[in-house]
Amino acid sequence: MSAIILSPTTMARFLFMEQLKWTMWFLSFMFVIYIVVVSFASGPHSSFIDLVNFSNGSSSIYMFVLGILTTSSFFYYYMLQGVTRKSFFLGTMISSVLLAVAITIILIVLAFPLQFISGWAGWNIHAQEFDYTSSFSAFIYVFGSLVMLHLIYFLIGWMIGLTFYRLGWRYGLLSIACSILIIAIAGVFIEATHFSFFTNIITVPTFIAMPLSIVLIVLLLGVNYRLIKDITIKI
Repeated sequence: MSAIILSPTTMARFLFMEQLKWTMWFLSFMFVIYIVVVSFASGPHSSFIDLVNFSNGSSSIYMFVLGILTTSSFFYYYMLQGVTRKSFFLGTMISSVLLAVAITIILIVLAFPLQFISGWAGWNIHAQEFDYTSSFSAFIYVFGSLVMLHLIYFLIGWMIGLTFYRLGWRYGLLSIACSILIIAIAGVFIEATHFSFFTNIITVPTFIAMPLSIVLIVLLLGVNYRLIKDITIKI
């Protein structure tokens, strides 16, 4: 197998294309569920949040599960193909960023036509939690928040998967406990998450929350790199 096939960028392309297939199935089901709920539950006094708000909790959990499956479904296979741990890490890092961006773009793109269809169909759809249609700056804020939210959940799931693989179930359970704390911290920084435990207690201004979210992402990448750096491949 040539060195080109084993490069991080090629790894990222392989992982992204495969995970994007799973993602399209997930988002298709999510879209159908949303349409069914809005269609059958609509009425003169009914009010519904838009697709982005409706889906961001589920899409975050999806990224979390995908992060766990990255170790169990892809790591061992690519190690057998001769991919180095560093290449796999870099490839996964790149593909996870691309996937977080792709999911966010797809959700927002699907949400816009629904805003127009809702008027014709008589649906009362509104942005309950955060509005990305009021201004360009609001759109950029929501877009960046959703991308970081999806990426954080993926990295948390990846951390759990790597911990179970490398250190066993005891430390794996500890990583789950740590992930709950990290999710709580992310909920303080990112308004978009549905899993916010301390938002009523702690309020962080946007100009501080966004950089701190990036720091959290970098820290998670550092932990995952340390876990995968000299991991023993189980035969």
